[in-house]
Amino acid sequence: MPDQGIDAYAAYLPAYVLTDNRLDPTGPAPAKGPARSVAGYDEDVVTMAVEALRHLDAAGGPLLLATTSAPYEAKTAAGIVHEALGLDPGVSAADLRGHRSGATALDLVLRAGALAAAADVRTTRPGAPDELGQGDAAAAFAGGGARAAALLGRAGHTTEILERWRLPGERHDRVWDERFTAEILAAAGLDAARRALTEASLATVDHVVVSSSNPRAAAALRKALRGTVPSQQDAALERATGFTGAAHPGLLLAAALDDAEPGQTVLLVSATEGADAFVFRAGDGIRAARRGPSVRDQLAARQSLGYGRYLRWRGLLDVQGPARPAAPAPAAPPMHRRAGWKYRLEGSQCGACGRVTTPPSRVCAACGIAGAGEAKVSLRDRTARVVSVTRDHLTTMPEPEVAVVIADVDGGGRLSAYATDVPPGDVTVGMPMTPTFRRLWTTDAIHNYFWKLRPAPTRTRPTEGTH
Repeated sequence: MPDQGIDAYAAYLPAYVLTDNRLDPTGPAPAKGPARSVAGYDEDVVTMAVEALRHLDAAGGPLLLATTSAPYEAKTAAGIVHEALGLDPGVSAADLRGHRSGATALDLVLRAGALAAAADVRTTRPGAPDELGQGDAAAAFAGGGARAAALLGRAGHTTEILERWRLPGERHDRVWDERFTAEILAAAGLDAARRALTEASLATVDHVVVSSSNPRAAAALRKALRGTVPSQQDAALERATGFTGAAHPGLLLAAALDDAEPGQTVLLVSATEGADAFVFRAGDGIRAARRGPSVRDQLAARQSLGYGRYLRWRGLLDVQGPARPAAPAPAAPPMHRRAGWKYRLEGSQCGACGRVTTPPSRVCAACGIAGAGEAKVSLRDRTARVVSVTRDHLTTMPEPEVAVVIADVDGGGRLSAYATDVPPGDVTVGMPMTPTFRRLWTTDAIHNYFWKLRPAPTRTRPTEGTH
């Protein structure tokens, strides 16, 4: 299978981390333990998938979105991602659901040269034993080549087991006693791993990566498969992010590829509702194949989040908001007509003076010539510099205040947008910011997506105090 492999990959970790879930912060501080990656109040699987996928070049194959926490039940969430990425209408888009869907999406990347993202937002009841053991993340892969990694072998093992499930309309997973399900999942993982290694004609590998929805099964598989491989990178990463659902196999694989040298081999085992195993050899172009920041760099850049704030963001703590009407729901006709602006942040560039008008218009805002602004340019990958800041203290969002900025875009265009991933008081005139696709609010069961601005990436990011 020399033509099957991963051509490019990217991972996305949200800007926040939760390390303490005590309801009483005055009590004894917990011992250093697991942490969970936390998506912002304006993030979901669609926005995280866009953040991971926007680093990759669009492939000719279909676009897949794997998740257990899709924003709609009957609507295809991958279609929103497709629109935000500006893919050709001829590229199909489909959702994959379930805890095993992340490994399935990776398999289709390899078999069909697909473009796939796996993303999840994990929520438990407050105080649940595994609350810090769950997390939010996304990972994206493009097939059709093997610059990142060539596939040497694969195997699967399907078994019907009631291990982790959720009924329609429920928010939180139900989990069977992990002592019972661990043995079944570990056996499935060992079977898949051994058959994949046999197909690859390998007895040992350089890196072993294990993902499982059952922590006992993951520990057993790591012990059985590690052999002479000393690395515990996947276990350490899991303690820093939590189990990230459908995204977890891809997140762990991305971290392993970040560290793998050309020619080294990687065994990935995902034991969830059965098992899937893949054996890869890192390609000569693995460094160039990673798009966006490494997993390690994203871990180092995260901001600390307080437990009360986390509960508000998730809607698990009902607090009194401002006496202000709910934001209006978007309507289907204008969303469709203005899709270029709403989903792709396109402005119109004047053919006469070259200036960019935002939102796009047939009349140039600079020279006033009508009909010269037919050319569309996307501003989503450009830097914008703040020229004005307003702090809104009556926001309907689950925050006491948010910053609204006016920013001039490098190369032309002006944006009015919410700032995100930064304390409102830290937003200053002249600050460079970059667009990020987010969910503004939800009204009448309609999610309103648009672009916000966040601080441009730097080597270090200040830590935000807990609230």
